[in-house]
Amino acid sequence: MDRILVVDDESSLREVLKDYLETEGYQVVTACDGVEALELLEINSNFSLILSDINMPRMKGFELLRKVEELYPSIKRVLITAYNVEEYLSYALSYGITNIITKTAPFNLEEVSTIVGTLISGNIFGLNQFLAEGCPITAVPILDPKKTNDYSLIPIQQLSVAKAQKNLQLVIIELLNNAIFYGVKNFDPEDRATWNTNFTLVSGEVDMFFGTDGQKYAISITDNGGKLSKEKVLYWLGRQIEKDAAGLPKGIFDHHGRGFFICREYVDRLVINIEPGKKTEIIGINYINATFKGHKPLLINEL
Repeated sequence: MDRILVVDDESSLREVLKDYLETEGYQVVTACDGVEALELLEINSNFSLILSDINMPRMKGFELLRKVEELYPSIKRVLITAYNVEEYLSYALSYGITNIITKTAPFNLEEVSTIVGTLISGNIFGLNQFLAEGCPITAVPILDPKKTNDYSLIPIQQLSVAKAQKNLQLVIIELLNNAIFYGVKNFDPEDRATWNTNFTLVSGEVDMFFGTDGQKYAISITDNGGKLSKEKVLYWLGRQIEKDAAGLPKGIFDHHGRGFFICREYVDRLVINIEPGKKTEIIGINYINATFKGHKPLLINEL
């Protein structure tokens, strides 16, 4: 049985997470802060994953998980916070922690279970992991780079708000262009005006998958280039968030990289999975009816 260490100075949240994860089949141990967590790990470090709050007395979550990486590198690491994840992008980059779950109202425990399960299993890829078990998933092979607009017209009537439908279509177009022209073809974004789009993709180079389980609608775009890295994604996101002296985003005139920020803004959840040199999968999820009030998580995985 996999063991999880939950670290949070809020006792009620510790117990909620403990009770829920135990019903999911995990053995759960709790600690009230980073100092106690390290003491527990010194006694028994046989944990598959540590889930820690960021803001705690005596030791912050980032500091704790850096210690865990140094002393117990096999333990998977996830942070949790009630605050805006975008405030922590520089920390995520410097500490190498790119899974930050947010405390929403109501708390999205299903999301916690999915993230924990994928990290512990090491199987980060697959749209099915974000939908109810047995939910049918439709595959759409992408062959013609000139038809990204057409490929975005998938049946998304399940989304209750017209704006959400339009936003998801824009996300699909953006992600398809990234997968085709950067992921597979490695075109130079500075020379976009000279790109030659008169080619046909080989089956399997870029694929789109979509499905719904009645609670959420999810799409994924995969490419076999694997040219992304979590450092690049964090850098590009940061460029759109950090302001210059005039109060404008530092990356407002960037030729490349804005797409991830736009996509993250337009969907409820954006998940980025990378196997360097082999595969990139980007998943967009929109909830159909449920509303989880709070900030969006940061979900970037790299094998």
